Amino acid sequence: MQEPEDGLRRRIVTAALSFSHRSENMGSLSRSRENADAAGQCGPSESELISFFELSPELFCIAGGDGYFKRVNPAFPQTLGYSVEELLAHPFIEFVHPDDQAATAWQLNKLVDGIPAIRFENRYRCDDGTYRWLSWMATPQKDGSRIYAVASDVTDRKRYEAELLAGEQRYRDLLAAVTSYTYSVELRDGGYLSTAHSMGCLGTTGYIPADFAADPYLWIRMVHPDDQELVRRHAAQAMAGDATDPIEHRILHRDGTTRWVRHKIITHRDADGRLVRRDGVVEDITERKAIEERFRLLIESAPDAMVVVDNSGSIVLVNAKAEALFGYTRDELLGQTVELLVPHALRSRHAADRERYTSNPKPRTMGMHPRLSGLRKDGSEFPAEIALSPIQTDSGALVYAAVRDLTERTQLEKALRDQMSQLLAAQRIQEHLLPVCPPPLRGYDVAGALYAAEFAAGDHFDFLPMPDHCVGVVVADVSGHGVGPAILMASTHAYLHLLAAGSADLEDILLQANRLVVSETDTDYFITVFLARLDPRNGTLAYASAGHPPGYVFDAQGEVRAILPSTSLPLGVIPEARFSGGNPIALRPGDIVLLCTDGLLEAASPSGESFGWNRASEVVAQNRSKSAANIIAAMHEALTAFSGAAKFGDDVTLVVIKVVRTD
Repeated sequence: MQEPEDGLRRRIVTAALSFSHRSENMGSLSRSRENADAAGQCGPSESELISFFELSPELFCIAGGDGYFKRVNPAFPQTLGYSVEELLAHPFIEFVHPDDQAATAWQLNKLVDGIPAIRFENRYRCDDGTYRWLSWMATPQKDGSRIYAVASDVTDRKRYEAELLAGEQRYRDLLAAVTSYTYSVELRDGGYLSTAHSMGCLGTTGYIPADFAADPYLWIRMVHPDDQELVRRHAAQAMAGDATDPIEHRILHRDGTTRWVRHKIITHRDADGRLVRRDGVVEDITERKAIEERFRLLIESAPDAMVVVDNSGSIVLVNAKAEALFGYTRDELLGQTVELLVPHALRSRHAADRERYTSNPKPRTMGMHPRLSGLRKDGSEFPAEIALSPIQTDSGALVYAAVRDLTERTQLEKALRDQMSQLLAAQRIQEHLLPVCPPPLRGYDVAGALYAAEFAAGDHFDFLPMPDHCVGVVVADVSGHGVGPAILMASTHAYLHLLAAGSADLEDILLQANRLVVSETDTDYFITVFLARLDPRNGTLAYASAGHPPGYVFDAQGEVRAILPSTSLPLGVIPEARFSGGNPIALRPGDIVLLCTDGLLEAASPSGESFGWNRASEVVAQNRSKSAANIIAAMHEALTAFSGAAKFGDDVTLVVIKVVRTD
């Protein structure tokens, strides 16, 4: 019973998640329904397959519930250094870091039970003995026998997080060792009366208190020229009686170096409200500034957008990638609450989540939180993944948020799901087109097989009941791959069955089929068809070939005694095309008829040499005493040995008719 369309679609979408571009090695689509289930894959165009899989930096694979990789893409050997053969030959747990093996085995058991794994991280050993961190997303088949997985190399991110934590500790240690000094300025009637500096000024500025007493303008002359206006405004604001916040500026140390200081002014007034004294605290924050600069450079070089917020949720630092991702300038972001970057409908919830997080902050890696959404300045939203790293400073807690735009990944996943839906649909269509078994013909041994290069083949073969006890034999090849060609082949299959049931005229059958194909499609698809009529009563084989590769008739000694060339254009090219037949052949006992698609003759060896007609004829001659099915099996074995792989560059379809006797 055919599965309902909605159920099939759901199954296809589920199977397509994190799916590699090719399945494991495929068997033949032969004359039995059981063999048809072993069909291989046929993807979309070659360029799309390369784009999505062969050139992908992500690590795509198919694994079995037995703990072995069944298929890996080139990113695996490129990342880990092993050959594909090495990766497939060992249980993948052997490549996992010993400390991660128990957790990996637990995840595998969950996958075998049908539970997907989302953002599971472990370490894989490389060929040189080092380890790479991989972040996995995996989806099992319903029965757990196959696992489709994609991994991202997050080693650099892990290293970055470790550096961030190490820098955090150093940051705290250096802040604890900051030097400082105090000074007091006595005032009378708005003018300076005297100035006193603590001895700490020597370590910070290089000057002793006597230097400041001897030069009343040293306090401003030692300020870096670019910061003098800032310091003057700060002092004037304090003299005017306004409250002042600390400022940070540079000074020129007596030894010629430049130092950063944090300057805080506190004013004192008498009972009449007159300003009588101004105290200041100057802290040397040079080391802190250097660390902040290193942090800034580290954040700027991070692979993701970085947003740093304080305990109240205000943004205090962003990198250039954050500016580019969200569309704001740095000045537009600093001081704003982080909810500015969250979609309006999610802001209240995000604020509550942020408060809960700051009450108990813990590092959170990518994938630990469900996918979120970001909001750009232009109002557009994008899917995002976020990692959080809390850091404690003397001025309070900060949270470093790494934001990753998942738009491209989401589009890729959708494209993969769409492509997989098409491929599975094409394969399902094809499964119902192939004959379950050859027709029983007294005096004849007939067999056919289809070996798909990819997921769903573009080849086809069939046996058609015809009037007067004749049997039609069809071998066809549709251009292109995917759902469109599969549907076209299904239509052609139906046309040929319908037309052959009412007529034994091969030329008329192809003429009518061509008109139907042309009227049904406006694409560039076309179909090459070899259509033969076998009359078992008199042992004759008539044929017409619409642009198809030649058929061959071998005698009992294995010598070619007839070639059956193409007689017209393929179907679907010209609406009013005519299809003439070839010369009928009177078959003799021991004769062998070989029909094939071009995938047989054009199959290439590792050096690029074609299999060719000579090798094919040798296989038939050497195995002429065997059954039709065994001749096909021998041809497949020879082709596999020649090409060096179980999968060929193009679909290979074979039909063999062996004449046992003609009486």
